Amino acid sequence: MLERFAKLIRRPKRGKAKGRKPKRRPVKGATGILAALAQGPLVLVACGAGIGLVIGALLATRQPSPATIAQKPALQQLAAAAAPQSREVESEPAAPPPAALPAPSIIAPKTAAGSRPLWQQYAMAVPAIEGRPMIAIVIDDMGIDKAESARVIALPPQVTIAFMTYAKELARQAAAARAAGHELWLHVPMEPLDRGLDAGPNVLKTELTPEENRRRLDWALSQLDGYVGINNHMGSRFTSSEADMRPVLEEVRARGLAFLDSRTTAATVAGKMASEMGLPHIDRDVFIDNDETVDSVLVQLQRTEEIARKRGSALAIGHPHATTIAALLKWLPTLKEKGFVLVPASALLHQETATAG
Repeated sequence: MLERFAKLIRRPKRGKAKGRKPKRRPVKGATGILAALAQGPLVLVACGAGIGLVIGALLATRQPSPATIAQKPALQQLAAAAAPQSREVESEPAAPPPAALPAPSIIAPKTAAGSRPLWQQYAMAVPAIEGRPMIAIVIDDMGIDKAESARVIALPPQVTIAFMTYAKELARQAAAARAAGHELWLHVPMEPLDRGLDAGPNVLKTELTPEENRRRLDWALSQLDGYVGINNHMGSRFTSSEADMRPVLEEVRARGLAFLDSRTTAATVAGKMASEMGLPHIDRDVFIDNDETVDSVLVQLQRTEEIARKRGSALAIGHPHATTIAALLKWLPTLKEKGFVLVPASALLHQETATAG
């Protein structure tokens, strides 16, 4: 083998007389190295001042062996497993133009005469109350950050989940939440006071016609099924407009759904209008994570307890933040010994409709 390499890197010296044995010398420079490379194995010979230094090594020829080819997939899998995994966090996409809206595919049907409304059909069972104050915890904005949403789904099933209308893989995530025993609501984007804020695609807006807002609402309601009702994402401008809220609440009522007012503004008219229309509705009492620290969330949960103890029930809304989840994991196990019962949001709907009746 070495003799073959030696022949590859030697050549006759030009200009010598016939009959004399030509002298051979090592090939120098890049040209010689490239010539050697073209033949197959790599042998590097560095010569200078009469000293040759062999730095090369024998490598495989240009065509890989079948064993090498067979090893590549396994090596690629090992490399992928060793690479750091990043948590996927989806950003809010820009709203598509009205013409690009897809046709509704799973619109919640109108309630048939004599049948139970959909909100009652999809409401989760209420635990035994036994005279204890009720607390409902709703986590909305669900489905955008899949990793944190999965952690929320792992919480006790009495925690209520409101999925964002434009979350990706919504059906899969909702199926996992439903299988874990959670009650589902739909989180619908509505126009905020600050028009510079992006509430998400197909947001309901006061500047749009009732027909366009109805079209967008149909799109929202078609993204999921099996939910009790809707609550507003943002919406401080929209929920304070009676003219714009009326068609929305009428449609929710016609479909046999319920409405949860997130109360993002004190000027909201949604609760008052829902009462006048006979639409089952509930209102948010506490936002637990406007300040995203564990200690602050725990303070807001204590405030929720105080409201529930005084009034008999309370509804708090949070979001799938790591600090919110950490605070809930610390707080939820303490409820029973404090004399509270954790209930799905629909339990407060039952209480509200019983009081109204």
